[in-house]
Amino acid sequence: MRPITLLRTGTLLLFLFLSSCDKGLDPSNVSEPGFGGTITYAGPLPPPDSLRDLRIVAVPYYPIDTLFQPLIMKVLDGVIPFSADIRSSAVPGMTVPYTMFLKPKTYYYIAVVQQFGFDPFSQWKVVGVYTALPSDTIPQSLRIPDGTFVHDVNITVDFYNLPPQPFRVP
Repeated sequence: MRPITLLRTGTLLLFLFLSSCDKGLDPSNVSEPGFGGTITYAGPLPPPDSLRDLRIVAVPYYPIDTLFQPLIMKVLDGVIPFSADIRSSAVPGMTVPYTMFLKPKTYYYIAVVQQFGFDPFSQWKVVGVYTALPSDTIPQSLRIPDGTFVHDVNITVDFYNLPPQPFRVP
């Protein structure tokens, strides 16, 4: 009879131990790093021939007074992450959700950019910027901690009322 009692006691202790686990180290609690929110399209869309591409970019520095060509090279080199083309979500007066997964770090300039001409190396402009307030034009930086997905990174895009352009064109 003694071995059966020990077996029952051991089983009970194992059950209590496993059921009391708080899952503090559970990897399912960790998110893929990135951010997301909504894009609100205010006003009409530009003609299709001047809306060749539309993407979200996350710049790890503020690109003030930078020539446009070096920015494109940093995009091509992977320094500046960018989304897939989001033209299909651009519907006047609509608010649409988006997500973007990227390396954990601080991004100082998050924007929606439009390619408006044939030259993908020079014909881009910023059409919406992540700001603290929707009526603001000052870019808001965003820190992405490791294993964290940041929500409510909302951007308003108005193709005919552009935010200040951070780069200069030669």
